[in-house]
Amino acid sequence: MLKEVIERNINNNYNVASLETGISELILKEFLKGNAKLTICDTENILKVLNIKIDNTEGKKIETALIVREEETKDKFKFYAVYWLEKKKFEVKKSTYCNYANLLKNNIIPVLGEVKFNELNGDILQFFIYKAQGENNLSEKTTKDCLGIIKQIIADGQEEGVMPQFVYSKRKLKYKKTELIGEDKKTYTEEEYKKIIDEILKNIDYKKLGILLGLYTGMRIGELCALQFKDIDFKEKCVRVTKTLQRTYDPTKDINPSEIKITSTKTENSNRNIPLTNEIVKIIEKMNTGAENYILTGKKKWTEPRTFRRSYQNFMKKLGIQPLKFHSLRHTFASINIENGADIKTISEILGHSDIDVTLKIYTHTSKKAKRKAIENFDKLFTKEKRKKEFDTKYKGRICCISKNTGKLDFIGTIKEVANFLSITTTKVCEHINEGTDHNCYRIIPQIEGITHKNGIYMGG
Repeated sequence: MLKEVIERNINNNYNVASLETGISELILKEFLKGNAKLTICDTENILKVLNIKIDNTEGKKIETALIVREEETKDKFKFYAVYWLEKKKFEVKKSTYCNYANLLKNNIIPVLGEVKFNELNGDILQFFIYKAQGENNLSEKTTKDCLGIIKQIIADGQEEGVMPQFVYSKRKLKYKKTELIGEDKKTYTEEEYKKIIDEILKNIDYKKLGILLGLYTGMRIGELCALQFKDIDFKEKCVRVTKTLQRTYDPTKDINPSEIKITSTKTENSNRNIPLTNEIVKIIEKMNTGAENYILTGKKKWTEPRTFRRSYQNFMKKLGIQPLKFHSLRHTFASINIENGADIKTISEILGHSDIDVTLKIYTHTSKKAKRKAIENFDKLFTKEKRKKEFDTKYKGRICCISKNTGKLDFIGTIKEVANFLSITTTKVCEHINEGTDHNCYRIIPQIEGITHKNGIYMGG
């Protein structure tokens, strides 16, 4: 058959065949698997380039086989997915293309590949979720990434007029419930944060400097790997983030499918200036080996994310701290800042998020500390309001004046009597009680039932 003849002549040299025929490696592979079609013109070109000789009888068989194959595959999701991916190669960054290709190959095609166009409907997304999470055990994030690609493919197919028009179901998509992990597993605690920094400063090197910058700036691992000393503005005391270093894997390539690339940052908002503390600037100045050198190595040769990630994990283990994902340094930076009152818009800009909503979605979770702080603040407001209602100038109870020097009860009386004793207004007396502030010489508090004054000493604490 045609497929076997071409496959035997290509002999796994897809990159060479692609260059000679002008047909992408991906299309060639998918054609030989039966997932894509070739035009008769393309087929004749392949036969010519590969110097495959066939007679007229065989030629008619091949043409018939092509027509049959085209009829069998042209209305299946996998066929259009391959076509869509081929277009994306020229529209998106290489890293994005590789991500699309991996998700399609490993997760989407196995589930939806055989679905015919006329079987597509508004429930297709929920169908994919059930299959992907139920049988393939995909995480919610990976599933959502896949859904984004599926929607793009369908929208493109509908625009081209090859897929039916339909409206997605208005029902909220349901995902498989997963066991929630605590905040302590997503971010480091403040105690761990301080311990990490203290250990780094004891004996700092270039890899540890990268960890320190991750903690102090929330930069992504790829951004840190691409960072050079020339990206530090020592005068303005800030770091300019304009590029990222990534290892991409292209499943459509047989030779050198994995490669390192330094490209522009994730989004336009990812290009940003992040302020640095005086201490961090001084450390970087001392370690500066030249403008073109990389900060994580001190040399003109970079280190890639997986190597740096390994160094980070080893450092944490030696420190006796269970290493979280490197991205947790970014989460820790943001969470600690937000918990301590930092403006969410400022944190969003420092992190380089495309929109403040992205920051809000990621950091809507709160730690136990933040929850307790919120309750305590509310309690203070409630207690303060309660005091204001109880202690005004009309209050008939007795008020104590406790000497700040001796702790003795020097005077007890009504608000008016205390005001006369201290030579202040009754309003000022109420203010001292409600606000919990002291007079120059006395603590002014209401008499509390059940608390005695032994030998003139106030026993209320």
